This record gives sequence, structure tokens and C-alpha cells, in this order.
Amino acid sequence: MAKKILFLHGYAQSASMYKVKTRALRILLENAGYETIYLQGPVHIPCEIDCDGDESIDLYAWCPRIKTDEDVNISVEDFKERAREHHGDVEGIIAFSQGACLSGIIAAQYKEYLPNLKWIIFCSGFGLNPREYGYHYKNEIDVPSLHVLGELDTVINSESSMRLYGACNEQNRTLWTHHGGHFFPHNNSFLHKVTEWIQSARSQAEDTNDLAAVPTLKLH
Repeated sequence: MAKKILFLHGYAQSASMYKVKTRALRILLENAGYETIYLQGPVHIPCEIDCDGDESIDLYAWCPRIKTDEDVNISVEDFKERAREHHGDVEGIIAFSQGACLSGIIAAQYKEYLPNLKWIIFCSGFGLNPREYGYHYKNEIDVPSLHVLGELDTVINSESSMRLYGACNEQNRTLWTHHGGHFFPHNNSFLHKVTEWIQSARSQAEDTNDLAAVPTLKLH
């Protein structure tokens, strides 16, 4: 049975949009034998774009703009229900922006929801304010994590992104930066580095729970 990778989109996107944006990576992963599954957030976001014709743009989020702890809990519960469908078959998660924020919370408790999770990739991710939501990260994220951040990202500030990075085990976390903004890079050099990182994380996770630290990498 093929191992599964869950993809979680960002705020005001959709599963189909994220599938298009990650097409090149998806093809590489599927050719390597993975089954890619794109989950869609439960919250419908009204389209603010005037669309001509009959077609409408359906946008979604994992939760509304986070204002209360209830917003977070509803999203976590929704993910738990979806995770039960795949449970032990999920090897990795590739998440963007708000999807990465939710994935960080899930990863801190992954043994309960996804017992065979071996790695997770956060692209333009962020962590919640610890003064209000710190208990969501009471367990250190010890699954190998790759954090991809854009140096010109004007949507998510670096402090929020590093908050998520700081919630991960320092021996198992990897930080890559690129010269772009708030997007998932799709150049060939980046994509091949991602697949190499996945293979390395997978192999090391199978051998030991104490992975060697990987140095920060700047992608040009």
C-alpha cells in the first residue's frame, strides 16, 4: 500500500488551488510511489473578487481569522476526523501558511492522530501566540520538520514563523529560506532538494528517533 502525504492549503485558498500550485512537487512524489491527498478547510470564505459569467471562486480556510481558542479547537477537531480516515497510512504532511499553523498543533500531538507520521514540511508557516495558545505546543514537535520561509514574505512576519520553528525539536528541525515572498517555491532545484530531504528524514526516522541536526540552507 502506498504511503500517504497530506497537503493542507493556506487561508482563502482551496484543495484544488493548492494542488495546482504544488503540481510539480506532486508529480515527483507520486512518481516516487506516494499517494498525495489534498484536504480542504471546512470554513467557506466569501469571494471578494467580482467574477464575470457563471463561474464562482470557492475559497476556504481551516478556521476564521483566529480570534478565540474555540476557533483553533474547532479546526483541530475537524482535522482529527479527517485524519481518522487515513490514520496509520500517513507518512508526511506538506502544509502552507494557515494550514502549516494547524499542522504544527497536530504535529505536537501526532502520535495520537497520525501514529506513523515521519516528517512534516511547513511552508510560510507560523506559530500562535504562546501567551494565549501555548498549551497547544505543550509537547515539543519532535517529528522531523522542514521550514521554508520567504525573505520577502509580507503576509507572515518572521517572528511568527520562528515561533513555529522554535516549537520543534532543535535536533530534528531544518530551516530553508528563499528570496521570494508568500508562496510555495516550484523551481526544479528547490523541488529536488525537498524530495532529497524527505528521503533523508524518512530513512533516519526509521533508524532512530535522534536525528542529526541539518544546517540552515539558503536557496538561490
